[in-house]
Amino acid sequence: VHLQHWLTDKRARDQFLIQCSVDLEIYWNIGAGHLKPELFDQRTIFLESAMWSPSGTYLATTLKTGSVIWGGATFFKPLMFCDHNMVKLIDFSVGETYLVSYSEYDRKGAALKIFDLKSGEVKMVIERSQVEHVTGGIAGISQVSWPIFRWSGRNDDKYFARIRKNAIYIYETKTFGLIDNEPLKAENVMDFCWSPTDPVIALFVPTDADEMQPAKVSLIHVPNKEELKKKNLNGVRDCKMFWQSNGEYLAVLFNQFNGTRSTTYQRFVIFGIKDPCIPVEDFELENENDMIIAFSWEPNGQRFAVIHALDQRQNVSFYSVIKAHNRFQFSKLVTLEVEQAGSLHWSPAGRFILLAAMRGCGGDLIFYDVDALGTLAIERFVATNIEWSPTGRYVATIRTLSDELDVRQEEFQEGVMIWSFFGVLLYQIPRRHFTQEFLSKVLANVLILMIVPRSHVTLQFWWRPRPSSSSSTQEMQDVLEVVNELDIDLDNDLDNLVQFEDVDNMDKEVYTLSTEQLSTWKAPEGWDQWWTEIGRMMNQNRNAALKEPERKEEKLDG
Repeated sequence: VHLQHWLTDKRARDQFLIQCSVDLEIYWNIGAGHLKPELFDQRTIFLESAMWSPSGTYLATTLKTGSVIWGGATFFKPLMFCDHNMVKLIDFSVGETYLVSYSEYDRKGAALKIFDLKSGEVKMVIERSQVEHVTGGIAGISQVSWPIFRWSGRNDDKYFARIRKNAIYIYETKTFGLIDNEPLKAENVMDFCWSPTDPVIALFVPTDADEMQPAKVSLIHVPNKEELKKKNLNGVRDCKMFWQSNGEYLAVLFNQFNGTRSTTYQRFVIFGIKDPCIPVEDFELENENDMIIAFSWEPNGQRFAVIHALDQRQNVSFYSVIKAHNRFQFSKLVTLEVEQAGSLHWSPAGRFILLAAMRGCGGDLIFYDVDALGTLAIERFVATNIEWSPTGRYVATIRTLSDELDVRQEEFQEGVMIWSFFGVLLYQIPRRHFTQEFLSKVLANVLILMIVPRSHVTLQFWWRPRPSSSSSTQEMQDVLEVVNELDIDLDNDLDNLVQFEDVDNMDKEVYTLSTEQLSTWKAPEGWDQWWTEIGRMMNQNRNAALKEPERKEEKLDG
């Protein structure tokens, strides 16, 4: 079975999965000359949850008796069953070689199992008594911080680790035993995370109760457990760590007392991981009294965004890292004043970012271009989740009704809306598209109606991930330079691939509009005129999409 056949789609489309209770539907997203989502596969499965593997090769679904691994070229079929009674949580290794499952009530007492996805063999079993020292909670499962096992960021799946009292247990998959047959000892260690690209662990140890010993952040190389760098932090009890996607930087956010110890303020230290001697620089906002709400690195880039607030004022600031003489500095690009913003959502391709107010209140969706330092679109909208497509060309906003949302149910429409990267609403899939089909199945079976009541029909959405590119950013830039030197017209090549006559008549106007938008986007002159026209076209597309949910829903149904 060619498990990655979907990556050969001639229109370079992404896929996405929508789960509504027992219904799973996988769609092709829109693409060149194809301006409506196309159903790829549909299943009715009495499952607990669903999850894509990190590179999109597999789809895993959980049942009461274990997990089913699905895959296929033109449709999905079960490839493997991972037996684990009453499984509650699952996780894939980064390289998709292993599946980890967790159960509270396995009759044989196996809390954790690791399965080999090629052979189906159980590689490791951990009893419930050995999973006691974990913190936090997830999905109503008490005393479980998931994932318990954290895999090294490289795709070779050589190492994985978990935290226990005063130690980090680091395993190698060659033997599934501890490296050097002993854990990495770290007194009072609270948290750790892997570099996304290298076998390096960042761990945090808080200050002790008497504050006699300072807190510290250490970088540990695996497998030799050598400490590459250490940064002491006075009077710090907790922190958050943020890796840049290329593993070039690690930002550590923490609260620290002022000189009189009367109040605390938030600070960053940032490690330059790839630089000689790993320099560490302090980063502070212009107003040290601002509360930091969110932080996010640009994927594959040198920039980062920070949401910060003081009293009723709320701002989003963008910074760039500038390197010089084995040190780096931070240059502020711009600060935006926003009404409400609680989350930052970078495009996987970088440059474009979506600022949103999430969870509990309505607010603005702000589409922003960090290269041009300009706002592309602003939409008044309520979203409970936001997901960029792996290519960064589209973004989905998902709305599901919950107690957290301060809206009236009759005024709130659940569903999925797909936008372009510059803020044009392209189409939507209302939730009732799924609930009507589901209820028709339920009414035919009283037993099912008792098991899955209507109130439990929830909607979930996931883009299908793509494998990471084996080419570096510099190599991709070199290819683009060669294309420009050869004077290859990529737009004309795309038009030859997708003939205009192949587009449905009802889509020709939108297709032409999209082509003109992209063409005008590249033109350096006439910016003001272009921007005014783009605003008019965005409103036109948005209004058309909002007025025709019923017609779009009928087309999705059949």
